[in-house]
Amino acid sequence: MKNQIKTYQLIENPLIQKKVYKNNYKKIKIILSFIISINIIGITLAFLYLTREQSYDLILIKGKTRKDKYGIDLNANILNGIYSIGYNGDINKNIEDWDLYTPPCPNLQPVHYPESISNPKCEESSLQIPNYNNDDGRGLPHSLHLHSISEQLKNWENWVKMNNTTPSYGGKTSGELVDNIYYPFDYGYTGSDTSDINDEEYYKNVINSRMDEVPDPRRRRLFSFILFNTEFDLLDVYLSEYYEIFDYFVIYESNTTFSGMAKPLFFTRTLLETNRYDKYKDKLIPLPIVNTFDNNEGFPKENISRRLLIENGLRSVQARHGDIFIHGDLDEMPKSHILFRLKKCGGWEHLQAGIGGGPKSFKEENVKSYLVNNENNNKDYNDSNNEPIDVELTSDGRYKVDYDKEISVSFLSYHYEYSFNIVKDSSMGTLCHPNLAIFDARRSLGQFPERTNRKTEDIVKREHVDILSDPNFDPYKGYTYSENKNEKKNGKGFITENIRFNYVKDSDYERLRKDLFWNGGWHMSSFLPTIDIIYNKVSSYSHFTCFRYYIFESIKKKVIAYRIKKHAYIFGDFERYEDNYPMVPRSYNDGYPYNFNNKFWDELIKNNATSQDYKDQLNLLKYEVPTHVWKNPICYNYMLDRDFGIKKKLWWQIIPKVEWKTINFNHLNSEVIDKLIPANITEEFKNQMLNQN
Repeated sequence: MKNQIKTYQLIENPLIQKKVYKNNYKKIKIILSFIISINIIGITLAFLYLTREQSYDLILIKGKTRKDKYGIDLNANILNGIYSIGYNGDINKNIEDWDLYTPPCPNLQPVHYPESISNPKCEESSLQIPNYNNDDGRGLPHSLHLHSISEQLKNWENWVKMNNTTPSYGGKTSGELVDNIYYPFDYGYTGSDTSDINDEEYYKNVINSRMDEVPDPRRRRLFSFILFNTEFDLLDVYLSEYYEIFDYFVIYESNTTFSGMAKPLFFTRTLLETNRYDKYKDKLIPLPIVNTFDNNEGFPKENISRRLLIENGLRSVQARHGDIFIHGDLDEMPKSHILFRLKKCGGWEHLQAGIGGGPKSFKEENVKSYLVNNENNNKDYNDSNNEPIDVELTSDGRYKVDYDKEISVSFLSYHYEYSFNIVKDSSMGTLCHPNLAIFDARRSLGQFPERTNRKTEDIVKREHVDILSDPNFDPYKGYTYSENKNEKKNGKGFITENIRFNYVKDSDYERLRKDLFWNGGWHMSSFLPTIDIIYNKVSSYSHFTCFRYYIFESIKKKVIAYRIKKHAYIFGDFERYEDNYPMVPRSYNDGYPYNFNNKFWDELIKNNATSQDYKDQLNLLKYEVPTHVWKNPICYNYMLDRDFGIKKKLWWQIIPKVEWKTINFNHLNSEVIDKLIPANITEEFKNQMLNQN
C-alpha cells in the first residue's frame, strides 16, 4: 500500500510528471516511427512484388500423335503445341534440375488388386450409404444391394412389360432408395451381350459409333478428370492406386496458378521428356490450357478450369452413353474397392440419374432435339444467335428437361490435413468429394426424356433433324458454356463446376436429398513431403489470400510449419484437427480383409452391429490408407508420420541422388531403414515388405 501511495505521489509531482510524459513521448515516437517504417517498407515491397513485370523465355511443348490400341489419340490436346516457361524460369533446365523436384518411389508399380476386389460378385455385394437419421451419420449406414448389370437389364424388360407408372426419384432421400427391391433404371441398351468380342475390337467400335447408339453397359468405362499443379508424389500414388480401375486419366494443368502466377507445364513436360510415367502412359491424356480467362484469379478461374476439364475430358476419351467419370482434385481419392463395385455392378445408378434412358436414333422418324431452332435452323448450342429458345431455361442457363435426380453423387471422405495423422473429424467423413457422374448422350444430343414426371407439354418440340449430320455440332459442348473467358453463365448447357460443388458439408444431408457413399475416400490435403513444397503448392490456391498479411516468404513458411505442429487447418481460422492413427494391414501379402457381402451388412444392421466382426470392419474402413501408401511406407512415410519431412529426413534426403533410380531398400542397413520406417509399422510387416522388394 505504501508503494502504491508513493508511486501516486511521485506522478502527481508536476516536475516529475513532465519528465515522465517527455520520456514516454520519446518512447512512443520511437515505437511509432519504427512501426510506420516497417509498414512503409512492407507496403513498398508488396507493391513492387505485385506490380513487377515478369519476363520469361518460353519453350514450345509439342507432342506427336500417340494412339492407343482402341484408336484414342492420347496426345490430341498437345499436337499443335503449347508454350511454357522453364523450370525456375530457365528453359534449359530439366525437371530433375527443378529446385523442388522429388523422385518417384523406386518401387513404383501399378497396384494389382485381388480378384475379390477387381471383379466383385455383384449379386452378393453391397454399397453403404450414410444414414443421417442414425446419430447424424455416425451410426450404422444403410446398405444397398448390388446386382449384375445383366440381371438389371432383364429386370428393366420385365418392368416395361408391366407398364407401371414411371417413378420419380427426385423427391426421395437416399435412405428411401436402398431397399432390396428393383428400382427401375433404363440403361437404354437393347443389344446382345458383347462378352465374346475382344476388348480391342469392341472399344474401337464404341469410339467410332454414332452418339445416338448405346454401348453395352456391362462394358462401360470409367474416367478420371483431375487438376494438377506440382504434386508429383500424390500423382504417383494416384496413378498407381487406380491404374487397374480407370480406363483413362485426363490431367489438366494451366500455364498459370489459380492465384495468377506463371508456372511451367510440369506434368506435360515430364510425360514427354522423361520415363517417369512409362508404366501408366497408355492411359494418360495431358490437357494443358493457356490462361485466357480475362485475368480472373481465384475461384472464378478455378470454376472455368473445371468446365474446360470436363468438356475436353469427355471429348478426349470419346465418351459414350453410360460411361462414368470422376471429377475432383488430385488430393481427393475415392476408395478403390468402391470404384470397382460402381464400375462393374448395377443397382446404384438410380441414385444419380433417376429413371435413366438412352438416346434414340436420329435416323428414326419423329426423334427431335431441342438444340435445333425450328424457324431458321440456327443452332442454340453454339450460341451464335440471340433467338429465343422453345425450351424453358433455369436462372443459370440449364434446360428444364433433365433427370429428377442431381447431376452427381459423391464420396463422403475423411478430411486429412498434411498426413493421415491429422483428421478434421475422426468419427465420420466431412467432405463430399470427389464427385461421380454418368455421361448421358441423350442430354448431350438435346433429346427429351422418354419417361419423366416433369410437365413437358408446354415445351415446343422442334423439327426432326439428324443433328449428328451437322459438322459443327459438338455433343460435349453442353457440359460447359460457350463463353469461357469469364465466369458469366451466358451459355446453355450444364454448369460443370456444379458437378464438383453440388455437395457442400451440411449436418442435414438427409433433408437435402444428398446421395453419398459412406466411408467413401480420403481428402489428402497438403500431403506433400516438405515445407518448401507445401508452400509452393499453397501459394497457387484460390484461397491463398488468407496469407496476404504475411509479407515475407520465410514468415509464411514458418506459419505453415507452426500450423502443422499444432494440427491446425492450413487456411483461415486456427481450427485444430484431431489426432489420428492410420492402420496398415496385419499382413503385407494379404492386405485388408474387406467384407462387403450384402448378407453380412444386412445382419449387422438387423442386430444393430453389436458383433466384433462389425467393429473390426468399421475400424478397417475408418483407418485404412491407400494401397500404394501402405505397400511403400518408406517412400510415403510422411503420409503416415508427419514428423518425416520436417523433423525427420525423407529417403531421398538420405540416399545420394545418383542412386535414386536404382536403390533397393532391402539393401540398406537396418539402422538406415529404422530411420525411415514410421513407428506404426510392425517388425513382422517390415520384414514382409523388404522381402518383396
